[in-house]
Amino acid sequence: MATFELVLIMGIAVLLSAIIDQVLPRISAPLIQIGLGLVIAALALSPIRVNLNPEFFLVLFVGPILYNDARASDKMGLWTNRGKILSLAIGLVVAIMLVVGFTLHFIIPSIPLAAALALGAALGPTDAVAVTSLKGTVDLDPKERSLLSGEALINDASGVVAFQFAVAAAVTGAFSVVGASLSFLLSFFGGIAVGLVLAAFLQWAQGKVHDLGLENTTFHVLFDVMMPFMVFIAAETVHTSGVLAVVAAGLYVSRRGQKVIGPNRARLGIVSGSVWNVLIFALNGIVFVMLGMQLPTVLSEWSDTGSSNVVLVVAVLLITVLIVLTRFVWIVIMEQASVRHAAKRSKSRWQREMARNSTPRRRIRSALISTIGGPKGAVTLSIILSLPLVTSAGDAFPQRDVIIFLASGVILCTLLLSNFLMPILAPAQRDAGGPPETAEEIAEVK
Repeated sequence: MATFELVLIMGIAVLLSAIIDQVLPRISAPLIQIGLGLVIAALALSPIRVNLNPEFFLVLFVGPILYNDARASDKMGLWTNRGKILSLAIGLVVAIMLVVGFTLHFIIPSIPLAAALALGAALGPTDAVAVTSLKGTVDLDPKERSLLSGEALINDASGVVAFQFAVAAAVTGAFSVVGASLSFLLSFFGGIAVGLVLAAFLQWAQGKVHDLGLENTTFHVLFDVMMPFMVFIAAETVHTSGVLAVVAAGLYVSRRGQKVIGPNRARLGIVSGSVWNVLIFALNGIVFVMLGMQLPTVLSEWSDTGSSNVVLVVAVLLITVLIVLTRFVWIVIMEQASVRHAAKRSKSRWQREMARNSTPRRRIRSALISTIGGPKGAVTLSIILSLPLVTSAGDAFPQRDVIIFLASGVILCTLLLSNFLMPILAPAQRDAGGPPETAEEIAEVK
């Protein structure tokens, strides 16, 4: 199938998903798009394979998605919940990477440990969009929403960085703790620095155009859309993290934009917001449609993996369970530590008692919401599709198709869990109005 025809078909599928999403609001948009991808694959006369440069996936999909998330993020919520967000976005990502990596290598020894760790790192990032797409059926309180969105923003960056190091070890067959640590620090802080410097420069250049009286909305919106691509490519060119660069650039642009007011700025903000909403929906949709299209192809290649069908299915289910359990336990411990810390810092005896009595049931329910509300999505799939095709020795990347299938299976399982359990755990019908009456509600407000 010609490339243009394939892109056109995926675009039509994304367009249809926007209509079906209105008809079936209880089904999340990603699941609808995956289903449409399966329909396309079933109707195709020949198997569909999307063969693109792996690095292209990161530039085209991950870069703009993370830039927009950073640009539209709740800065106050990020700062207020900074401790928990960093714990989830860095500590939990590393924990999932290790748990999944070692477990997968034990179950399927033909997958090298480095490649298994790469899968674990790719499964670290969450997709808050998959939950927010369940409009009308899920109602998250501001704290839960801020925690999930903040985590999704930061853990995408940490997951990609960890994935890149694991892939480097799998490709070269060598790993040095000292060398990896130095490279990580350079990539991490270098990416942030490059992102901030480039964002400042590009904003300055855009401001100069504005000072010349050139109020062309098309220019400014197009300039804004191109920024994540320019920042990502520039950061990767100097061997720093393009992902962290676009996140830093997005945060800088958002903070800078809040200081500029006026009718022209307001009009530009409305147009830019609409353009970004369409672009991000299209990019996310194409990724999920692509996932549905690729599933039949990967399924047909199980016989060449050296592992039985049963083993691969069990591996998908086991990895899903491990991720959910690891995430749940991590969040419960984190919340318990937060309650104890709040109780110690409370000045009055009444406040300390209220903090202690925020009830285990309430904390368990909140932990379940945060656990199920963190499914894997477009970023995970984009990351895993960026796996290199060959190693440095010229050999095929070990079990690449199997790893992509496992990631796809886990994405599908976590999306299904989120789609059907979130409306039960956080139903939209719950009454969020009125003053808090019970001790539990008062403690929640505190």
